[in-house]
Amino acid sequence: MSRIEGLAADRPLSLYIHIPFCRRKCDYCAFYSVPECSVGKDVPGLFTDITERKIEELVDEYGKPFHTIFIGGGNPGVLGAERITRLLKAATKYGRPLECTSEINPEDLTEEYLSIGLIDRISVGIQSMDGAVLKTLGRNADVRDNTRALEMLSASGKRFNADIITAVPGESVSTALEDIRTVSSYGAGHISYYCLTFEEGTPLVGRLSPVEEDLEIEFLRKGWKELSSLSYRHYEVSNFAKAGEECLHNTVYWELGQYIGIGPGAESSIGWERAVSLREPEDIHSYIQGLPGTGTRLTESETEEEFLMTALRTEKGIDKNIYRSRFGSDFDDRYSAPLSSLDPGLYRNTQDSFSLTEDGFMLLDTVILTLAGIL
Repeated sequence: MSRIEGLAADRPLSLYIHIPFCRRKCDYCAFYSVPECSVGKDVPGLFTDITERKIEELVDEYGKPFHTIFIGGGNPGVLGAERITRLLKAATKYGRPLECTSEINPEDLTEEYLSIGLIDRISVGIQSMDGAVLKTLGRNADVRDNTRALEMLSASGKRFNADIITAVPGESVSTALEDIRTVSSYGAGHISYYCLTFEEGTPLVGRLSPVEEDLEIEFLRKGWKELSSLSYRHYEVSNFAKAGEECLHNTVYWELGQYIGIGPGAESSIGWERAVSLREPEDIHSYIQGLPGTGTRLTESETEEEFLMTALRTEKGIDKNIYRSRFGSDFDDRYSAPLSSLDPGLYRNTQDSFSLTEDGFMLLDTVILTLAGIL
C-alpha cells in the first residue's frame, strides 16, 4: 500500500519522524526506543540513510509542502544536528511547513542543535526540577542538565515547549507547583503537564505503585490553577499554552487530521470520512531491513469514534459543522440520548460546538464511553 493511498487530497498532510534512539530508557517509558549502546555503531547511520530515502519518496509522491513536521523519539538529540538536518532538508524539498518541532532531552541540547534553521520550536523533556523526582523516574538528566537546557533555550529566543510529569510517588504537590513556576520563569510558551502513567512491562511497575486517585486529582487541580495564574490557557487535557503558542502539529492529531509517520513504530492516519491507519514495524532491525508495516482502513463508525476521542481532549471540542460534513449526521440528533445521562457540569453544548469543562476533562474516558453507548 502506498503511504498516501486513501489520502484526502484537498486536506493538509503533516509528517512525523520517529528517532528511536536514546541514551538509556527511562523507567516509565513504554514508547518504542532503543538505547544507543544496545545497537551496532553503524545502525544510526543506516537508519538515517533509510529514513532519508523514505522521506524523499514520500515527498516526491506528495509533491507539496507538509502542513507541519514533528521530530520525536526516543531522543532526536542522540542522532545529532547533522543527520537531523539531512532529514529535514529532504522533508522540505517543496517548501517549509507552518511549524517544525523537534523533541530533545536536556542533556543532549547543544548550540549546534539549536542553530538548525529548519526547526522552529524545541520540545524539551524536563519532567521535573527536583532531583529526587528525576531519580524516581529513572531519568538520564539531572537538575543541572535541566537548568542548563532551560538557560540555553531562554537565551536562544527560539520557541520552546517543556514537559512536566506530576503525581510521582513520593512527590509533594508543592514540588509540582514549583516545577511549573520554574519552567515558566525561563519563558516556555507551552507546557505539557500530565500525571505519571504506569505502563505494563516498564521497570517502574515492578518497583512502585501509583499515588491514590484523590491525590492525583489534587496534583492536577492545583497544577491547572497555577498554570492559569501564569497565563497559560488549558487548550487540551494535558497541554497549556500562552497566546499563539499552541502546538500546531499536535492539533492535527486532536482534530483527527492527516499525518504520515516514518520511523520504527511510527503511526499514520490519512483519509476523511474513513481513516486509513498505518504503522511501521516496531523494531529498528526490521525497519532497516525494509520489512513492511501494517495498514487498516477504518469503518465510518471507527473513524467517528477516533474523532470523538481526540476532539474531546481539546478545549474547543467538537465543531458541529465539521462533524456534519465529515460524518453526514447532526451531532445533537446522534447523541441526544447519551448526553441526557451526563452531568451538565461536565460539558458545554452550544449551537455550534460540544466541548468538555475541566470537570469533564477529569472524567474524559467516562464521557467518551457514554457517548459510544458503552456505559
